[in-house]
Amino acid sequence: MSATNDADGFDPAFLSPSLRKRFYEPIILLDVLGSIYRNNVVDAPDLESDWGKPQQQQYFVFLNKLAQICDSQKGDLGKTCTAIVILDSGTLEYRLASNRRDEHELNTARDYLKGILNDLRNVSDSEINQAKAKRAIFSKILQKVLAFNRPRLEHYLRKLLSKLQFCIDYAADDEAEEGGHVSQALEQLRPRIEAALTSLPSRGDEFARHVEPLLRTINKSYGSPLDGYMKRRPQDADSPWNDVRHALGRLLSYFIAIRVIIVARSNWPRLFEDFEVTTIPSTEPLDDPPDVRRTAKGILQRMSNKSNLELYMSHAKTLEDQSINKLISKRVRPDRFQPIVHAETNLLASVLRSQAMPDRDGPLRFFNQAEFGMYIGASKPSCKLCKLYFDAHPSGVKCRDTHGNLYPNWRAPDLDGARFEKDRNQILERMVKDMRNQVDSALHSHSYPGRRNDSRDTPTNPLSDTVMEVHFFSEIDDVASRMGNLSGLDSASTTGQADDDHDGSRETTPQPVTPKRGVAVDNVDGDSDEEEDDDDDDDDDDDDDPDNEKGGALL
Repeated sequence: MSATNDADGFDPAFLSPSLRKRFYEPIILLDVLGSIYRNNVVDAPDLESDWGKPQQQQYFVFLNKLAQICDSQKGDLGKTCTAIVILDSGTLEYRLASNRRDEHELNTARDYLKGILNDLRNVSDSEINQAKAKRAIFSKILQKVLAFNRPRLEHYLRKLLSKLQFCIDYAADDEAEEGGHVSQALEQLRPRIEAALTSLPSRGDEFARHVEPLLRTINKSYGSPLDGYMKRRPQDADSPWNDVRHALGRLLSYFIAIRVIIVARSNWPRLFEDFEVTTIPSTEPLDDPPDVRRTAKGILQRMSNKSNLELYMSHAKTLEDQSINKLISKRVRPDRFQPIVHAETNLLASVLRSQAMPDRDGPLRFFNQAEFGMYIGASKPSCKLCKLYFDAHPSGVKCRDTHGNLYPNWRAPDLDGARFEKDRNQILERMVKDMRNQVDSALHSHSYPGRRNDSRDTPTNPLSDTVMEVHFFSEIDDVASRMGNLSGLDSASTTGQADDDHDGSRETTPQPVTPKRGVAVDNVDGDSDEEEDDDDDDDDDDDDDPDNEKGGALL
């Protein structure tokens, strides 16, 4: 067993074998039930929430967007999934964590983020409210973001191009006038997608130069009738419309992310003055599967729920015909069960360790903690287990809302000796209770809540007075966006989601925003744009297969 941490003299406290069994058995059983009931998935909500104060929500979105633009790679077990927190000890510290980046990759991400923050620091308060200067900084940051995120963007572009022709033909054959408009809008994207893909072997800045016009075209085309038309198409998992809509939303989310970050420069100038950017090491995967029972009946017997056991036995043959016990054994093979600590939970543990250091010169608080509370942003909505962990944690620190997907390759954060062991065990016992209740629900309903993608399909713009539509007025040099209807923000946006990972208004006199309904602020890009959110961004379906997702803590 090995684990990496960010504190010298760190002495990790491991879970007892009995707690490991109790913790992982319902998780593995629920995951297997999810794969068996995959054709009866009850789609989780589209990540919308109505909570918090507008300024607080905007700050959460800002953190999520920062994390999104650092989550540069799709797949690979969520390797670059990123979490960010801003801490205040007199000097502001942007502390960053990723699921599985090595030291060199973390340093690269740190330097990239620091460069973007410095670009915004170098813009004066007067310039940030001038349309020309704002367009210039938008373009400069966009180029950096596109170059850094080239691996993820390539995935979206290839998927989009592979499914585009089907959707073009489908819409063209539609007798409704709307279909013709949609077909033309999609057809306009093809040459720009091909140009961007052709530029892939080039340097990052050359790739970014080709992708930017594509994003502006999507930006102008998105909204009515395109998005509404796509949403009304077949929604089954194999529908090309799902992939096209998701890819368009994720690509568009980068425009939104940059706008959110630039608006933050107006709202909270101190964030861009005296700061440092730091990283914490990703954890190493554990390689010793827990000694769990290998049959559903055995797991249910340990859960001591007689009604569940009777329910299982009533349709055991059906489940066993679908190899439920074989799937359980497969999930805990050493080559498949290698849990890590997910970025947001790793970051939470790091912050708490820093706050508990006896030799600190002064308190370490979250930025503007009195007004905003304690929040850790993430590039994607949190997984089911991360959300349960944060909800049960006595610190009161919040994370992004969950997409509801379950990733068994998860473990709780490492602890420093026995000091916090009691709290950690109580948290995990609460999680065990929650997971057992979800097993009960799945057995009764023969269904499983979840999302095909772990980021939104529809861009959500926290600077807009609408959630779904994006209206851009290209004839306006600087388009103002609305800071209204924040209650419609998706949690991808409001609770920190940037990705998926998943407007305009007319120009007004720009001013730092105290977001209230109907107050307008400048759109910073020159076209209008709508967002994601995301991933993402996130971003998105990186980890559609629960078997391919890792996260963890020391269990």
